[in-house]
Amino acid sequence: MKAPPPLPFPVVLESSVSRSGTVAEVLLGIETEVASGGLIPEDRAIARGVRTILSVAPSIPGIDALGQEIEDAANASRRGCFLPDEDMRVLSAFARYLGVQAALHSCISELEPLVRQPDQLTDRQHLQAFVIAFAAACMLNRSAEFIVSSYARSKVVQRKLDEPEPSLNLPAKQFTKLFKSLNHPFNIWRFQQSIRFAKENEEKILALRDDPEMADVVELLLKEKPQLINFSRRTYYRKRFRYWFYAYARGQRSGFKQVMAALFELSGRAISNVRNPFHLKRVTPEVRARIAPHLRPGDVIIVHHDDVLSHYLLPGFWTHAALYLGTEAERAALGIVVDDGRRQRGADPMCVLEANKEGVLFRPLDFTLRVDAFVIIRPTLDREEFAEVLARALSHEGKFYDFEFDFRRADRLVCTELIYRSFHAIGGLRFQPVPRVGRFYLKAEHFLDLAVGGEGFEVVALYGAGVNSLTFGEKARKALAGTYKSDGGKGIGSDGE
Repeated sequence: MKAPPPLPFPVVLESSVSRSGTVAEVLLGIETEVASGGLIPEDRAIARGVRTILSVAPSIPGIDALGQEIEDAANASRRGCFLPDEDMRVLSAFARYLGVQAALHSCISELEPLVRQPDQLTDRQHLQAFVIAFAAACMLNRSAEFIVSSYARSKVVQRKLDEPEPSLNLPAKQFTKLFKSLNHPFNIWRFQQSIRFAKENEEKILALRDDPEMADVVELLLKEKPQLINFSRRTYYRKRFRYWFYAYARGQRSGFKQVMAALFELSGRAISNVRNPFHLKRVTPEVRARIAPHLRPGDVIIVHHDDVLSHYLLPGFWTHAALYLGTEAERAALGIVVDDGRRQRGADPMCVLEANKEGVLFRPLDFTLRVDAFVIIRPTLDREEFAEVLARALSHEGKFYDFEFDFRRADRLVCTELIYRSFHAIGGLRFQPVPRVGRFYLKAEHFLDLAVGGEGFEVVALYGAGVNSLTFGEKARKALAGTYKSDGGKGIGSDGE
């Protein structure tokens, strides 16, 4: 089989010549671990890619899902400005899109270890990795094209989408970066090369439908076929002209050299907005070893990353939450019974359950605490109530991630929704999701409000924020209160509220 070309879109990927060629070369990889008993590392990377693609696909923006936001943008364009409610709806939708984009970028980048070990890969593994990465690239292309085409002629919308929005963790100039990346000549050329390779190997790709793991990904790729058929040399020149016109209209009149320099810089660094590969986490292995004996089943772990910018709809300092399940022996002591599949997937050292872009999955503690700061809070429940919490939580294992951040649906969960659905109405704990631009959510700091206030939770330990050492009990509680801005209990309540 001819080696897959360097992939693809919308970041520039560098080729790496080897015996069997490359599938994808990217400038940044994002740490991710998924427990898959019995799978070799290459197959685990492929399995992770499959889960990410299937999680992201339903969240790609389209006309049907964005009817209100499209109407808001049209009204603002006619009016010349956005009203406050239109402003937040459109920016929130854009932030959700950027979250999806970050997940797709990550999916491509996580295939990098495969191409760096070509001698250990089979042709089938190369083809599987290509199909996954190419499907992600097609989704990036289509979704970026939808947004750019919709608003390329509206200066009002462009200015709005280029505004920073701290409450959504939106950096400035995101629409401009998206526009540039979409029309980057290297991206376009490599996307064309990937299309050519896919056409030459169409029969082999279609044969992957016989693989239960790859069948759904191949079907998703087939749905992208219309855009691939229409992607031609004419498309290249149309895209380039569109960007030149856009750059000129924005006052970038310093010439072609400056525009191209900006594009090359964007292509190499855009994905670093997701995670910095050179950043050393402040929570060291020694700290993780010290905190482990203090954890109990049912503890909630809430963390902060200095270098991650993808928590778009859960703003604040503390942006991610996970549930500590305990060891197999601790769960057995609580009388927790699960099916064989979950028992195998949750075997030691898998002692944490958390939701991220790949879904609600078991994790080792070492993975969850590979962060820059963490706080451990513990619900004030009795033994039977803890058992009920864990049983509920385990019932959500295996669900996909909810890129819509909407607590009204239970088939897909975000990290804080896992905590919410595990604890709500147990032992007097009640939570009221907060309405936000047509959806309902809770951010991680809502749970911290309870712990700081001593309402249903207590602070066990704190590290990396407010204190420079591992701190426990009352001292940790007081330090925690100064690390974030409280909403004053909004979204939380005691029994009966």
